[in-house]
Amino acid sequence: MSNQYKFAKAHSISLCGAIACIGLASFALGACTPNKVESGNDGKLSSTSDTNSKSSTTIDSNNSSTTGSEVIIAVSPEAINNATIKSQPIKEMSYESDIKTTGELKADENNVFHINSMVAGRITVDKVNLGDFIHQGQTLAVVQNKEVTKLIGDYIHEKHSNEIQADQLKSRLELANKNLDRLNKLSEEGIAPLKDVLAAKNQVDQITIELRGIKEHDVHLNSETDAMLSTYGKHLSNYDNHKIESDSPLTAPRAGVVIKKTITLGDVVNTADPLYVVADLSDIWLDITIYDKDLAQVKIGQTVTFISDSLAGRKFDGKISYIQPLAGDASRTFLARAVLPNKQMALKPGMFGTAIIHTQRKELLPYIADNAVQRYGKDVFVFEDLGNGKYAKRSIELGERLLDGYLIKSGIRSGALVVNSGSLTLKAEFLKRLNGNQED
Repeated sequence: MSNQYKFAKAHSISLCGAIACIGLASFALGACTPNKVESGNDGKLSSTSDTNSKSSTTIDSNNSSTTGSEVIIAVSPEAINNATIKSQPIKEMSYESDIKTTGELKADENNVFHINSMVAGRITVDKVNLGDFIHQGQTLAVVQNKEVTKLIGDYIHEKHSNEIQADQLKSRLELANKNLDRLNKLSEEGIAPLKDVLAAKNQVDQITIELRGIKEHDVHLNSETDAMLSTYGKHLSNYDNHKIESDSPLTAPRAGVVIKKTITLGDVVNTADPLYVVADLSDIWLDITIYDKDLAQVKIGQTVTFISDSLAGRKFDGKISYIQPLAGDASRTFLARAVLPNKQMALKPGMFGTAIIHTQRKELLPYIADNAVQRYGKDVFVFEDLGNGKYAKRSIELGERLLDGYLIKSGIRSGALVVNSGSLTLKAEFLKRLNGNQED
């Protein structure tokens, strides 16, 4: 057998095998395709399934487009019963249109005060830290004070001088009284003249007046020195006669929280710079950001609810007391201020959170139950019941969540029939058709 004959025979066998494989593939493809696509007279495409199918899907090709297309799903009565698809009309709900924005807590500037030293000197005792709550009259620090030393030294000197003079006058008064008694007896016996008696009596009166002046000077000295020492936090009632002190305590004029501190132990201070900045936080300011679109609705006296990011679950109420007349230069937003009671000191300056302004402005909005809402990606939608087993997918914009549902801002009207039971089945049918179109 020649080589040409062998090659022709092999080529003929290969060609027959290829034809047989193509025939088997065509037979297998026909066996695996139970559905048939038919074209209706109206130009619509419908997908007809086998006898076991419970529903069919219809898409209106006339309205279909890349964006904004209306999706209509047709479901057989048997499938509606099996999936328990039920619809309910959308009702309107009265809603108070509150303004939700952000707020920041700040110390009430009317209740912020500075504590300065009355004298220049060195800090010898430092008793409080930043953030501490202080009470009225509490000693915060002690300053070494030369003026206190001089005041107490002068007081001791004057006091001792008065005591010496008083003792001397008492001795002279005692002697003068004895001399007066002696002259009175001699006068009664006719020995001493009357002028001597009168001179002795005048001497007693003069010494008594001088002694009374010393006592009054002592009272004035005590009062004056105590008043001067009180400006430095010292009092004569705490004074030890055997010790001259040089320390001046720095006391709090009222209660509050230390929000700024500029000293440490050993610092030399003066009378001009504040050593502590203290805030009374029993009331605290809430500065609220107001956008231009909401400004007309904000009024003084409206109630505000503050929810702090730091105190989850807790709410604090106050009233708006101030509205900024001009917008901020950079942010172009306005500022409203509310005063919040803070008796328990839970609120701190610098806290951020959500501020809800209760405007008491009511409006009627469509309200939909939670089980009617479906989501796919960023799309939020419901299925409107068009009747006769047809359901339209409607994309909606949700508003505030209330009870077990949502207010609807846009996308569907009040009174429309919406599927609230079995909507998950319709979503599955929608996604099935959506994925099928993407594959095509």
